[in-house]
This record gives sequence, structure tokens and C-alpha cells, in this order.
Amino acid sequence: MKRLAVGVALGGFAAYLFDPKLGADRRERLYSLWQDNRDNAVQVGQTASRALESARPVARRVTKAVGRGDWAQMFERRRPSSNLPKLISAAAVGGALMFFLDPVRGSDRRRSALAAGRRAVAKVVEVAKTVPDRDAGPSADSGSGVKSRVG
Repeated sequence: MKRLAVGVALGGFAAYLFDPKLGADRRERLYSLWQDNRDNAVQVGQTASRALESARPVARRVTKAVGRGDWAQMFERRRPSSNLPKLISAAAVGGALMFFLDPVRGSDRRRSALAAGRRAVAKVVEVAKTVPDRDAGPSADSGSGVKSRVG
């Protein structure tokens, strides 16, 4: 089953890269993206690999429990699993990369995310500029002012 899944993935990737109309542009974009982000990609790959290796015992236990019909064993915990957050983080990073690096709509998504980030920063700066003007007195006076406002 693993070979079939790997074969399907490799076949799809090859079809994507060697498409007669868009293949050359896709290969060039992939190569330039790799050149720009090689170190980050290697680091993410290593982290994902470590996370998958830590999840392997859980997958084996679940597979064995399902095969035997022993559902109680599936929920046993032999040792604390501290790598699950890393696995979830790696999946989130992979999903975000696919979302923002999508060849069709990725550039629009990146522009939209940058615009939203700029608006958020502008809002924070606007709020930060008004904070010193509200209460300039000592902290004791500020505390009593808050108490009087609350009730």
C-alpha cells in the first residue's frame, strides 16, 4: 500500500512538472523557490521527519488494536507523547505552505495576508499612540480610576 501511495504521489508530481503547456514555468518557479528557501525547507523536513518517527509507535499500536478488535488497547498510553504538538505543527506548516504557494491563487493570498498584516499593525500603532494620553498619573491613581469605572 505504501508503494502505491508513493507511486501515485510521484506520478502526480511528474505530471504537474512535465505538463506540455505549463511545465517549464512550473519547474522554473519550483527551482527559484527552492533556491530562495532551501535552508528553511530542509529544517521543516527534518522537523516533520522527527515528528512522524515519534508518531510511528502510536500508529503501530492502533493498527494492531484494530486488527485484533481490542479497542481498549488503542487508548492506552505507554509513555507520554510530547511529540504530538510537533506533528500538528508540521502539518500546519505544510498546509500553510501549500495555501500560500499555490501556483494559481497563491500570489493573491500572499497579497491579501500582507495587506491584513499591515492593517493590523497600523491599528496597533494607532492604539499605542493613544494609550499614554489616557492616564498619565501614578499607578495608584490609575488603579482607583479603574475601580471607580468598574463600579
